[in-house]
Amino acid sequence: MSVKTVAFAACTAGALLLASGGAYASALNFSVVAWNASTPGSTIGSANQQALPSNPLVTKSDLFFTGKFSGIPEWDDNTQADNTLWDFTNQLSGFSNVTYYNGDSADTVLSTANFASDSLFKLTFTVNTTLSATVTHDDGYSLWNSNNTTDLFDYAGPTTAVGNSFSVGPGTYNLWYDEANGAPAELAFSNVTVPEPGTLALLATGLLGLGWALRRRRHA
Repeated sequence: MSVKTVAFAACTAGALLLASGGAYASALNFSVVAWNASTPGSTIGSANQQALPSNPLVTKSDLFFTGKFSGIPEWDDNTQADNTLWDFTNQLSGFSNVTYYNGDSADTVLSTANFASDSLFKLTFTVNTTLSATVTHDDGYSLWNSNNTTDLFDYAGPTTAVGNSFSVGPGTYNLWYDEANGAPAELAFSNVTVPEPGTLALLATGLLGLGWALRRRRHA
């Protein structure tokens, strides 16, 4: 089999994998920070109930959790009487380097009814190529660039479970999620697609091979 044929086959295979969405991310890596506070007297429109970097909970005194998460977030807690960090994150499955602050723990209740307490999460992640996903969230979420100066997607207020899709290119991003007004709590990724290194390498190898074969043909 000629070099040209092999290169063409590699290009075709890589392109088909990308076009078909067959290259799925098996894991993403997040740095997770969370804040928690009592918020009596708040309403659905209060600033402290919004999934935004401007949320006033972002203070050292309200910080309660940091950790690293590897995987695809599929966090969901529908237990009305519970709604703890432990239950929401599937018993912290996929987490490492977990630290608690201000006397909090995995048993910390994320939020309570009537907007009396609230939790805010920031999930920071970096991708080297295009990432597409659907995020189902209850309550709000927003997506920002790395220094929180550009709002890329904003559904920041408390909601029922809503699914929203996004697609971003290479870079570092902050996903903000707010858990308000008691359970249910949900932050679940689905339809996650990102070209994996093997797929990209296959396509690149094919392109290089085709270039070499065509150059050799011209010289001949």
